[in-house]
Amino acid sequence: MRPENNSEQGKRRIILGIETSCDDTSLCLLDATAAPRILALNSYNQDFLLAKWGGVVPELAARSHVKALGPLLEVTFREAEITPGDVTEVAVTTHPGLVGSLLTGINLAKTFALVRELPMTPVNHLYAHLEAIHLTEAVPYPYLGLLVSGGHTAFLWVLGPNQMEVLGTTLDDAAGEAFDKGGKLMGVGYPAGRIIDELAQAGDRSKYDFPISYLRDRPGKMSYSGLKTSLRVRLQKMTPEEIKTELPHLCASYQEAIVQTLRIKANEIIEKILKQNVKTFETPIVIGGGVACNSRLREIMRENFKRVHVVSPLFCTDNAGMIANWAARVPELRLEYPECLGLDARSRFLEKK
Repeated sequence: MRPENNSEQGKRRIILGIETSCDDTSLCLLDATAAPRILALNSYNQDFLLAKWGGVVPELAARSHVKALGPLLEVTFREAEITPGDVTEVAVTTHPGLVGSLLTGINLAKTFALVRELPMTPVNHLYAHLEAIHLTEAVPYPYLGLLVSGGHTAFLWVLGPNQMEVLGTTLDDAAGEAFDKGGKLMGVGYPAGRIIDELAQAGDRSKYDFPISYLRDRPGKMSYSGLKTSLRVRLQKMTPEEIKTELPHLCASYQEAIVQTLRIKANEIIEKILKQNVKTFETPIVIGGGVACNSRLREIMRENFKRVHVVSPLFCTDNAGMIANWAARVPELRLEYPECLGLDARSRFLEKK
């Protein structure tokens, strides 16, 4: 067995992190000997390739990962100023995500582990999103986690890096999907979330009354399907000239409905599931995932809750820094060589029901 604490043996603990769960290709080298320290982090974004389609095309995403991983690996080692021989373990996203994309990263991880005879840690991509908060600040357990990304939106009660209870999820689209699909309807381009946020800065968020699905009989559950339908119906009644003129107001109002849903559901979870008073709720709230970059979401959550911590924008979108960081926090999940070579991909983790 390998030693749990490499520092006691006079050896650095260096983790190679690999993230390819969707359309971002990312590699990281992290020194976990003491407090986690990123030596190098590099990502390749496919937005310009996927803009033509208005979203992720699984086959194109997987092929792009294959092309990007080799050059990224070379650049990342060069920037970290270490060699492959310095790496002591590998961390790779195994779930959830697009299976084809996940397998490209897993194959790189297995190849590296095979050549160097290294252990590997299979990483839950969603847990890593929330635990990325520890890369920039110390947040005690337990905390209420709000995961908001392109593929998932969920509230989790977090007792530790691998101890998370799902308290609430969407029944259909995630918040990120609602942004992307709404953006496609409005013709703002891709990725729509960032563009809508920028356009909304000049808009009146109260001008259009888009619906919020409360689902009062199902605490913690939320839905964005009615919101998208409402936007589509509104746009069908407008001329192209009107849409162009009203675009900032449409974006601001649509965005407001998305983030207000999250605020309302956070209130509901605190009061109806955790049985606590929102006004006196002192437990930290951690927001992670790509949509955590949304300026209005950060603003409204900080206005309504006391101890809100938002993952740094650098670590919000899919990145290997959060993957290596999560592996560093769960050494008990590390699989030794050659057992680790049996790792496989899983597409799902949270069920929408």
